[in-house]
Amino acid sequence: MDISVKDYMMMQPNYPKVADSDKFYLQMALRLADIFDRSSLFADIDEATRRNVVLAVIGYYQDVVSDCGIWRSFITIHKQFYGCPLPFFATDDQYCDAELNLDDLRFIIWYVIECHSPEYGNLSPYNAEIKQLAEAFFSVLDEEYLSAPNPMEYIMAMDVELDNIGQVNSIFELSSWLFWNSYFMRHAARGAIEEAHAEAREIIARHSKPADASPKLSDLNDRVMLSNPTGPLALTVGEWIKAIVDGELPEKDEDLSGANTHKFYTQLHNATQGKDIAFFDSYDALEAFLSDDMQWGQCAEGHLPHLRQADNFVVFGTRAKGILIAQNVAQYIKHPDNPAYDAHLAATEGYQMLTTRGACPIDLLKHAFANGLLCDMRLPYDSDGSILAANWDFLARLYQQRYYRPD
Repeated sequence: MDISVKDYMMMQPNYPKVADSDKFYLQMALRLADIFDRSSLFADIDEATRRNVVLAVIGYYQDVVSDCGIWRSFITIHKQFYGCPLPFFATDDQYCDAELNLDDLRFIIWYVIECHSPEYGNLSPYNAEIKQLAEAFFSVLDEEYLSAPNPMEYIMAMDVELDNIGQVNSIFELSSWLFWNSYFMRHAARGAIEEAHAEAREIIARHSKPADASPKLSDLNDRVMLSNPTGPLALTVGEWIKAIVDGELPEKDEDLSGANTHKFYTQLHNATQGKDIAFFDSYDALEAFLSDDMQWGQCAEGHLPHLRQADNFVVFGTRAKGILIAQNVAQYIKHPDNPAYDAHLAATEGYQMLTTRGACPIDLLKHAFANGLLCDMRLPYDSDGSILAANWDFLARLYQQRYYRPD
């Protein structure tokens, strides 16, 4: 594969400035690219993804050499959320926080390839080719680890004071780099970035003069970066910066225990004799429930006419938010009140509820996993469901991104 100087430099926090250490890390990237090319591993993935894998590994290497805090923040937050530094891999006494680790490389290789896959959920983190490639990369990186030059640009990029108004530009530049170009965040944000690029092309096409398009492109950059979560934990760029710079960790879940009870939640409870969930195989059945049991009254065109062509509905209520209505998912949810449940479909295609953004509202997805209602769901590579059982919330964050954080 070809890795140009620009490919490497665009992922550096000081781009387009050149640092003293860049020659060393670019040469390391080329060594890893050569190893990848000669290995015949993942021969079926495109060159752009292979390049992304190498550059992500090099970015991770620069991060742990400099201890700039991106990787440290990830494993710290993951441990706070889930009790261990990494998804999938049970770390042992040989694992060193924020140092070079083989399992880190295994995760990064899986993460990058998975994020750039045309269909999520088919690549196992325990894939033998991932392990072989990680071991090949690790042997080269470990050999140079103690003598690798400190990439000072990484340290300087994180050397900001978040409460210093005089550094607002530096903080914004750091935010922009983390979201758009850093080795770790941008892969998970690929969907939002591709949407932004399409919108940017439309803006450019509508303006004959670059100067006229520039303000709108700048607004687009800011809006996308600040309104979308990023990285494998679906955190906002502001949350990442607080963790990296100040060590301030985000909360895992929003506390809504003190919120007022929503009237729709009360209506659902009255209609279902106190249950939080109900199932309907057709739109007509759903409409009758809303009109009569929920007492919304009759509506000539229907209360939700845009859902008329769908079926297998789930109505789910939360005290703080009211109700949500999911379509085309009841067949995957095992519940005594659900006649639409199909164990075969749950096992063979139900995982798409998790991997397809927006396919299932996140509150329902969390409830279903937490209460064992998706016990027959399997990822294609997870025959006994153990990987999913141990990592479903992490995977939901990775795959759903802004749908995981709808508020």
